[in-house]
Amino acid sequence: MTTVSFIKVWRRRAAATVYLAVLALPALPAVARPPAGQAVLVDRLVAIVGEQALTWRDVEAARLLGSIPATGPAAEAIDRLVTRELMHVEVERLSVAAPIGAAVDERMTRAQQRAGGPEAFTRVLRTLGLSEARAREWVADDLRMDVYVDQRFTAAAQPTDVEVAREATRGGRGEPTPDQLREARRRLVQARRTALVADWLAGIRARTPVQIAGTP
Repeated sequence: MTTVSFIKVWRRRAAATVYLAVLALPALPAVARPPAGQAVLVDRLVAIVGEQALTWRDVEAARLLGSIPATGPAAEAIDRLVTRELMHVEVERLSVAAPIGAAVDERMTRAQQRAGGPEAFTRVLRTLGLSEARAREWVADDLRMDVYVDQRFTAAAQPTDVEVAREATRGGRGEPTPDQLREARRRLVQARRTALVADWLAGIRARTPVQIAGTP
């Protein structure tokens, strides 16, 4: 089935949210099962990036694990998740090295805090169909992307001292102070890095099929 026909089928089948009865899920461990007779939200397709289907559970997982902002419009969250997957495709292609365990631990701790503590975090993972091991892999992928983007684009975005001085004195100000020079450098690096990353992502997107299925 082609990507286009696949997404058409999903749109027809996912026009309404799909639920299954608990009896239809015998493989779930007892601790993960809701009370008998309670409906279980299965999922909904939101996008396809390359051959990777992204669902609303992926959006919620990305919010929980800090890959995208925890709040905001659904369409914006989906777009950010698509961007993350495009970056993931590239770091996988380039075989970017795994991060150190301590960095993963730190992000997992922050995710637990966002969820309201370790126990609440584990419960939310269950509702999303994620194990803690899979959550750690997700966070490790985020760190790989962060490291790659920083190494590739931050150095390339560095301005010259002349450019910094020009930026710091823009608007007719006199001799800039050290703080003004530092702030001018920060602004220039941020703007240039953002533009470089945007161009990079545009190139990945140009060679990677992306289909947006819609918001829940």
